[in-house]
Amino acid sequence: MFVLNDRWEPTLMGLDRKRFGQALSSERKRLNLQVNDVADACEIKAGTQYLYEQGKRAPNADYLDKLFELGFRPHVLLPNATLANDQCDIQHLREAFIQADQDCRDKEGRLLDLEHRLSRFLDLLTEIQSPSKQAAQK
Repeated sequence: MFVLNDRWEPTLMGLDRKRFGQALSSERKRLNLQVNDVADACEIKAGTQYLYEQGKRAPNADYLDKLFELGFRPHVLLPNATLANDQCDIQHLREAFIQADQDCRDKEGRLLDLEHRLSRFLDLLTEIQSPSKQAAQK
C-alpha cells in the first residue's frame, strides 16, 4: 500500500527514507559508532552512509544484514516490517531481505527503487512463519 506523506513523497505503509535515515543515525549513535565505522563494516563509502542517514539513498539487503550483525535493531530501523509479523526473528528478516533483493532487479540486474523492494519485503515477511508457529501447526 503506497501513501503520500506531507511532502508528497511516496512512502510504503508509513516508512519513508527520511525516517529510516533518522533511525539509522540514532542506532549508530546508540552503538557509539562513527559514520566511518559503519561504512567500513558494511563495505561502503562514508559518503554513502551519510546519504542513507539523510534519507537520500536506499540501502540493499547486504547492507542491512551487516547492520544487524553490528547490533542495529531491526524493530527500530524497520518498525512496520517487524510489526507485520511479531513472531519473526533475525534469520527470517535476513532471508526476506535477501529474497526481496533477488526478486527486485531489472533485466540488467540493477535494484529497483526502494518502494518496490519494501513492498516485496513486506509481502515475503507476511509469508514467512516463525519456527514456533510452524511447530504449533504440526
